[in-house]
Amino acid sequence: MAERRDVWSPSPVEEAARWALRRADAPLTPEEEAAFQAWLAADPGHRDSYQALHATLEDPALTEAMAGLDAARRAARQPKSNDDRRVRRLLPGLALAACAALALVVVWPNVDRYMATPLRYETAGGQGRTVTLPDGTALNLNGDTVVEARLGHGHRWLTLSRGEAYFDVAHDSDRPFEIEAGGRAAITVLGTAFDVDLTRDVVELSVYRGRVRFTAAGAGTGRELTAGQRAAVHNGQLQALADFNPAAEDWRQGWLETEGITLGRLAERLSRRSPLPIVLTDSRLATRQVSGRFRLDDPARLLGTLGRVHGFTVDRQADRLLLVPAA
Repeated sequence: MAERRDVWSPSPVEEAARWALRRADAPLTPEEEAAFQAWLAADPGHRDSYQALHATLEDPALTEAMAGLDAARRAARQPKSNDDRRVRRLLPGLALAACAALALVVVWPNVDRYMATPLRYETAGGQGRTVTLPDGTALNLNGDTVVEARLGHGHRWLTLSRGEAYFDVAHDSDRPFEIEAGGRAAITVLGTAFDVDLTRDVVELSVYRGRVRFTAAGAGTGRELTAGQRAAVHNGQLQALADFNPAAEDWRQGWLETEGITLGRLAERLSRRSPLPIVLTDSRLATRQVSGRFRLDDPARLLGTLGRVHGFTVDRQADRLLLVPAA
């Protein structure tokens, strides 16, 4: 699976807003000033966008217009005879305030995301990792997993581009926590605990505590899951809910329990715990269904046992484990 490294790219207007807000906040460092000048020189449109936003932020009329909004509210409560004259005087300022407010609303979330320090965590096959984010959120990363994070002032964004991770999210009602999983699903929470498993064809969400909204990419609405519920997105569609026991040991304790999983997906999940990748040599093997409670600390041994039941053998090579249909 190709690794996605850039989860978001700002537009020129968003870049211009970032620079305008940054320069309004404090003088730039020499390195920042050099980067700013390079950005201006890269495209004539950059300078135009920046100057327009900078002029709006610096224009005294903006302050007057915002004051005008309050005056308009007061005018609405005055006797009718005074309303028309007040409103006519305030209309130009109100129009400017509305335009400026709209511009900030449109660009601020992306500017906030862009200005947040990017964080990246990655594990190799057979390697696990526990991470605590600056906001207090705890992540348990399975093997062969990649997570990227940006924690802004008003929002928290994470991307799971490969593998599996358990999230224990620090509650912050002012900063929603959103995860994009492989470009195929979105998970939105405030403070809760859940697991996200990303394989080639499926994104699976299991909720251990709290409530989580789960949405297939491109879908208008999602579904809210509560503790002990599990759901998956497959082929762009949100599948039916299933129940599980959140108190049972899971992959974090070395166990995998399933009531039905394809051998192909099981091989992907076992590869995270195996120092050698697991490869199926026949596509027909990938669709075979397996069920049970599996110990994950010895993938080769587990596959050998499953092979006797499901008709394949395990060929251990120097760089991989091959699953070969039995003769």
